[in-house]
Amino acid sequence: MAENRAPKIVVIGAGSAIFGLGALSTMMQAERLRGSHIALCDINEKGLADMTRLAEIMSKEWDSGITVSSSTNRRDLLPDADFVIVSVQVGDRETVWEQDWRIPLKHGVRQPYAENGGPGAFAHTARNLPLMIDIARDMEELCPNAYYLNLTNPLIRLTTAIHRYTDIKVIGLCHQLLWGYAMAGAVLADEYNIELPDHFHVHTDADNMPNFIPVARSALRNFDIKAAGINHFSWVYDIRDKATGEDLYPLLRDKWLNHTRRDFEPVSREIFEIFGMMPTAGDSHMVEFLPLVHDPITKPWEKYDLKLQSWDGNRKRRADRKALAASIVEGRESVDILRDVWRHDMLDEGIPEMISAVMYNDNHYHPQLNIPNHGLIPNLPSDAIVEVPGVISSFGFQGMTFPELPPAIAEFCRRELALTDLVVEAAMTGDRQVALQALLLDPMVTDIDTARAILDEFIVEFRDYLPQFA
Repeated sequence: MAENRAPKIVVIGAGSAIFGLGALSTMMQAERLRGSHIALCDINEKGLADMTRLAEIMSKEWDSGITVSSSTNRRDLLPDADFVIVSVQVGDRETVWEQDWRIPLKHGVRQPYAENGGPGAFAHTARNLPLMIDIARDMEELCPNAYYLNLTNPLIRLTTAIHRYTDIKVIGLCHQLLWGYAMAGAVLADEYNIELPDHFHVHTDADNMPNFIPVARSALRNFDIKAAGINHFSWVYDIRDKATGEDLYPLLRDKWLNHTRRDFEPVSREIFEIFGMMPTAGDSHMVEFLPLVHDPITKPWEKYDLKLQSWDGNRKRRADRKALAASIVEGRESVDILRDVWRHDMLDEGIPEMISAVMYNDNHYHPQLNIPNHGLIPNLPSDAIVEVPGVISSFGFQGMTFPELPPAIAEFCRRELALTDLVVEAAMTGDRQVALQALLLDPMVTDIDTARAILDEFIVEFRDYLPQFA
């Protein structure tokens, strides 16, 4: 794939206003992608039409030289693709996510987040996995050498399924390390003149993004963090001053544990103090993998102020971005307002840099790659999907090798990876016995009858999305 030609990039889920606007903006502005072909796919005809028109406007106004095509049928677009970017959801995103939380709650299981861990993550995986595998099967037929860039959660589980059950090269992509930067920026704010809003926190609610993003970006300018582990549960191995190379870990540890307000990401603080490494994901995501935050008697979600996702906030953010896209397409706003994705509380995923690195051998460093372990973290399973930084070139996506994780942290990770294996098997085969085993292995489930009741209700409630369990 290192030949000197422009790539063909297929974006599946392009109608998403959450992902689509930022991805299109960064790709259309990337000089190294000049002359590329971007093919957009979505089953939402109206959303796809708007994004296609927006992409055409971007290409023309920004003189990108990028050609644009679109179809509601991905098979029309996949032949000869070099990269297939997948950001999809089966079912209405906020509606099914809220059900993932409420159904277990009805049976006495109060999840802290219900996206990547807990019973809700089982349902989330099982709904999305058939579509994700079908995309990979089409790629095996139509573009077998293309890279599958997966941005859909639960990232570990879906990326594992594609890796294990297909021949497609898959990389899971996430921006969660930015939360680690924001936490470090908040703790070291005085030393680096980083302005903090009052009562700053890094909860992932849409309404918090205007507060979160400036702190995270300031931290990115000042620090270099190398972290590894598993997605949404990675750990800082090294943090340095970007300008001087100074090791900041001792200062970070002292400041957070001894001189920072105790209600700032309190679970992350406790875990840092007890286990000796700083977690990167922030409380909202990290707690999905811990058996410590769902006890109905001690109610740790109250003690640690663990906030649920704001489903209504997400709906509003989605509506706002759709309105923004429509205003540009209809000529009421200039497309130039999308040049700076951060201005609109969007995150730069670094996709253009990855694509050009493979096409033109740019040797690009990327801080988060979800790829097969194969010894990158020695005390995690070899074939598991782990998250490490790495270098991208025409040689592919090569992860950095890290020392072993501390034993207790490694065990937390191994438990999640073992659970991942069972969830993926159940979601692939529709085997209800394996599905029950998976729920019983989940640290949030402590009763057999409860697990059965949750599984039965999931299968009934989501029957239209779970053909494998029919």
